[in-house]
Amino acid sequence: MRNFVLAVIVASLVFGLGISVSAQKAPKGLMLYLSFDEGKGDTSKDLSGNGYEAKLLNGAKFSKKGAPNYGSGAEMKGGNSVATVEAFDLKPVKITNEITIGAWFNVVEHNQWDGIVSIEIPGGDCCEYRMMLNQDAAPKTFWNMGHHADKTGNFVFDLKKWYHYAMTYDGKNALIYVDGKKVDESAEGIKLPTEPGLLMVGAGEAPGTWAMEGGVIDEVFVVDRELKSDELKDIMKKGVIMAVDPKKKLAITWGTVKTEY
Repeated sequence: MRNFVLAVIVASLVFGLGISVSAQKAPKGLMLYLSFDEGKGDTSKDLSGNGYEAKLLNGAKFSKKGAPNYGSGAEMKGGNSVATVEAFDLKPVKITNEITIGAWFNVVEHNQWDGIVSIEIPGGDCCEYRMMLNQDAAPKTFWNMGHHADKTGNFVFDLKKWYHYAMTYDGKNALIYVDGKKVDESAEGIKLPTEPGLLMVGAGEAPGTWAMEGGVIDEVFVVDRELKSDELKDIMKKGVIMAVDPKKKLAITWGTVKTEY
């Protein structure tokens, strides 16, 4: 009878709670995905399948206090920390002339411009892609989409609070989303630059320049097309690929069941 009860419970976990054991499908055109779930060391692997690696530099380190339900994140402190991806290939954007860059972040200290995710192209006009906070005491959305034309939005972020932040380009306009809702927009009308660049998490222009003074950044992703609000909300709620390794989650649940029975 005991074994029968265990079998029923496990079957319920597998089939009744399908979300626990099924992976979130990667968005089409995924170019980069940094989950920062390693928890130790000084590198984080790109999970998009494109083979990149982010190096945690200048005091950046893993933090167990990542985005809600998404494991660990990358902690930035001291106004100098950064995680870098060398030779990030933007060629896929050449075909679409669209892009989406997104991440979770929680800033706990703010005294200047704070970089969240940026891509700097050597020999470019500076600041080709920047998703940041501006320098106001109450930080607002701040971005560059493909060229050095600084834009400040109207949405105000609170300190010590997690936000899902994304900027997209539809071929004409940059659209800024917070928690899956469009909050700002700017007319750009440019052909996006597609040369290989340095992707930075936690800096806004170069490593150590406009770096986040203190906070955690998590679940960084880049897609070679515009993502709509419903897609961004889906990523926010379910993760870029998956929030939890289903095998690990099932193993933990099975261990709990065996202990209790």
